[in-house]
Amino acid sequence: MKKIYLIALIVFFTALKIHAQTITITGPGIQPLVMSKGMFQDMKQAVVMAKAHDEKVHRYSGVTMADLLTKAGIVLGDTAKRKTIVSCLVVTAADNYKAIYALSEVDPLFANRTIIVADRADKKPLPEEVGPFQIIVPGEKKHARWVRQVTALEVIVLNSK
Repeated sequence: MKKIYLIALIVFFTALKIHAQTITITGPGIQPLVMSKGMFQDMKQAVVMAKAHDEKVHRYSGVTMADLLTKAGIVLGDTAKRKTIVSCLVVTAADNYKAIYALSEVDPLFANRTIIVADRADKKPLPEEVGPFQIIVPGEKKHARWVRQVTALEVIVLNSK
């Protein structure tokens, strides 16, 4: 019985690790996009400096959240401003941890800061317990929305009557 339990745990954690190697982006009116690490690295890279949990400033690099959403077909900017203010983004981690952002926090039309999905810190790949992808929000006092091991980004449009 213990052997079956151990095998099940190994399969579960292996699947979790494989799942964490991609980010699935979904939203209303778009085809779901599964972003692989290779596709991610082929996109325009952004760099931000931010203080991490260790209270030290690190150099994070990756892709802006806005660019990832745009690549998936989510319309941002002046064209979508009315829809943007009634939309949110749910970020999900490999362990099912979730954090929510107003879409206007991500859209450069509304926001002054750049939120990135990082795959590197200080020019090195993120450690396994954090990566391969982590949300970095410069200037945020608490890191509760710095989601580690990101696996999904889902845009939700609230009913605006």
